[in-house]
Amino acid sequence: MPTATAPPAPSHAALPPALAQAAALDDAALIDLILHYHAAHILDLTAALALAERVAGVHGASPAFPARLPGELHDMLGELRAHHAREESVIFPAILEGRGAALRIPVAAMSIDHDTAQDRLERLVRLTRDFTPPAEACGSWRRLYDLCRKFDREFRAHVQLEERVLFPRFL
Repeated sequence: MPTATAPPAPSHAALPPALAQAAALDDAALIDLILHYHAAHILDLTAALALAERVAGVHGASPAFPARLPGELHDMLGELRAHHAREESVIFPAILEGRGAALRIPVAAMSIDHDTAQDRLERLVRLTRDFTPPAEACGSWRRLYDLCRKFDREFRAHVQLEERVLFPRFL
């Protein structure tokens, strides 16, 4: 498949170092990096959901356990799978086939999805009190919050990569 060649961004100086490095990648390499994030997100959220359900089974009656957490993770996982599928079946192939200029509307839809997902992340942060387990939390509960924190950090980095590096090439 031919790689779309977009005009270089005016300046990478305003980007944080990690994003500036990513901005130097060609479209195919950048998409490959994003696909690694996609795979990690699904693995992490699937594991977090399984842990949340296990912890809820043991500690669900505790007022310290956020009862809505398993449902939030379940909904987030479903939305993320659908979002990734749209990017991977529409956005990325169009870019790699040199049709990136035709992506204004689909890219705008992906940006709306990103906003929705980040709103969900904010709910997750609030539900878990900034991923801080209570003193009585067991090891599984602590691992759950660590995994949620990792997902939060990596998902936000992934969104920045798409919103500030990839998508501007085609808007």
